[in-house]
Amino acid sequence: MKDENLPNFNAKVNYLESHLLLNYGKTGEDIKNLKQRFALFKVVLKEKWEKSHRKEEAFLKNNESWLNGTFQLPIKSLNRPGRPSKCFHESSERSKRRKTEEIRSTVGDDVIVHAAQTTLSVQGQRYASKILKEITNCPSRAHEYRKAVDKKGNKESAAPLTPLQALTMFVEADLTRRQYEIIRNTNKTFYPPYYLLLEAKQKCYPPKECLRVTDTCAESCLQSLIDNTVTRLSIFLEEVLLTLSEEDRNSLYIICKWGCDGSQQAQYKQKFDSDGKSDANLFLSSFVPLRIVCGKNNKKVIWHNPTPSSPRFCRPIRFQFVKESTDVTKEEIRYIRESVNALKPTEINLNQIKFSFKHSFEMTMVDGKVCNAATGTKSTSQCYICGATQKDFNNITDKEETSNLTGVTFGLSVLHARIRLFESVLHLAYKLPLKKYRKRKTHEEKQLEEKTKKHIQERFRIETGLLVDMPKTNFGNTNDGNTSRRFFENPHLAADITGINYELIYRLKVILETISSGHKIDSQKYDCYAKETAKLYVSLYGWHPMTPTMHKILTHGATIIENALLPIGQLSEEAAEARNKHFRVYRENFARKFSREQCNLDVYHRLLLSSDPLISSLRPKKTSIPKTFCPETINMLMPADSNNNEPDSDDEQQDESITE
Repeated sequence: MKDENLPNFNAKVNYLESHLLLNYGKTGEDIKNLKQRFALFKVVLKEKWEKSHRKEEAFLKNNESWLNGTFQLPIKSLNRPGRPSKCFHESSERSKRRKTEEIRSTVGDDVIVHAAQTTLSVQGQRYASKILKEITNCPSRAHEYRKAVDKKGNKESAAPLTPLQALTMFVEADLTRRQYEIIRNTNKTFYPPYYLLLEAKQKCYPPKECLRVTDTCAESCLQSLIDNTVTRLSIFLEEVLLTLSEEDRNSLYIICKWGCDGSQQAQYKQKFDSDGKSDANLFLSSFVPLRIVCGKNNKKVIWHNPTPSSPRFCRPIRFQFVKESTDVTKEEIRYIRESVNALKPTEINLNQIKFSFKHSFEMTMVDGKVCNAATGTKSTSQCYICGATQKDFNNITDKEETSNLTGVTFGLSVLHARIRLFESVLHLAYKLPLKKYRKRKTHEEKQLEEKTKKHIQERFRIETGLLVDMPKTNFGNTNDGNTSRRFFENPHLAADITGINYELIYRLKVILETISSGHKIDSQKYDCYAKETAKLYVSLYGWHPMTPTMHKILTHGATIIENALLPIGQLSEEAAEARNKHFRVYRENFARKFSREQCNLDVYHRLLLSSDPLISSLRPKKTSIPKTFCPETINMLMPADSNNNEPDSDDEQQDESITE
């Protein structure tokens, strides 16, 4: 008992009792008798200890004859054959379970836990007793304690960051070189020097000889850019790729979406090489890798983009300081398509094993202006798929007419579709008191329409905080992606403010939710739902023709979905639109200003760096609440994919908005 060095008298006596019970208490009757006999012994021992004023020398001297006496244990025999028994704390886990089996089976869990708490408290281990009580009353606290201990252990033994890890942090935090150097000065052994980050950066870029930079343009050869993209993805997927068979290794396909778009930019005080040039407008072409597939009919998915509508994987092909026009758009489409047709399979080596990747590019990151230019449609009020004009949009027929099959491959432009449907409901609400579309209006009717518009704008501002249909500084208006999302989130309020039929707004919400879900859609069910929505619109507001976007979604949506290579929500143009905002930020904060060429090169490098597949795959993923769909949306999704883990193209980009 003395060898245990316990803190007080009670702890020592309790230890002695536990020792006797473990070694000599074989049956329930033995334990009961032993406890009764030992209780008497403990009372006598405590009295003698107190009379000795808790001094060991006095206790031994005054009770020498009693201490040399005998204490009888109520068991049949102490002579047991076999190996000598060990103390409890020296026993193996299996022996401990065996020795405590009877206690666990006869005594309740709460009693055992309370006894442990009391024992710890008596032994002076108050913090341990308190922790045991907390994790018993609240089991989730046990995870927090364990997490804190692991975090402390990891902190103490944290290894220095590798250049790739440091570069991932550098990109994710949007750091400059100076900011990184300031952070590194706090712990130079943990953060690698900046020159190692520069070496890691070079691996994210195509070879220098494949880049062309002028004062108004920056571009990379598409072959070298896709080779670099595949190589970086292969590093991330190395373990998966090495498990493929030879047949699969030679049938790898990388599926990408691409597109081009124009935007307005701030003008800088820098001189051009020649007159007549301006940096007020930007025209950017880019692509996003979506999937890597292989096997028969390319049904085996090796990798799919977790955020297909995020700019994280949006790779820049070329940007030019030129105003978007029909001729510029046609020339860009011709240039990219020629580059795509000239592509050769990408060959890479992993552990002396060769892999061959073929490429497939789908032009779906486009808006209405690009689609009109690509198909030669001259009027913005004309459908580029069937050629119908606005006066024919309200003629609903069960048979769909498609005169331009090329237009079907452009997808549904989900982000612009959301904004255009939002605007179509607004403009319909402005004209609701008059029930006139383009007929000549009197001065009083114009004033009434303007009054209705201001009333709707004021209600949206007061009740929802949204600024609707208001011009923004320099360019565009406030009707962006986030505004339209919030408009359709609450159909009841939207219908109350605008005066538009609630069922129509709700059905438009369901359609937008379906096409932006990122899951496979049953085209037949979608077609039925869209046609019913179109008939509802015509029956309620036949005096106001549909907009081209509404006509495309309700009339041709099923055909476009059926012909799409991937789920239509994953072919959205959101990534390219968000890149326009990134271009402004990178040009202002991460580019040198003494030369236009160096400025363009820095911006292009930053676009490549922030979209590098390997870095994007290593970035921490955002934890968000799973999105819930309307019952009508779930009914239109394919059964096999309604609960899958494919990304939701509309969720990842909630913070991005576009203006035109």
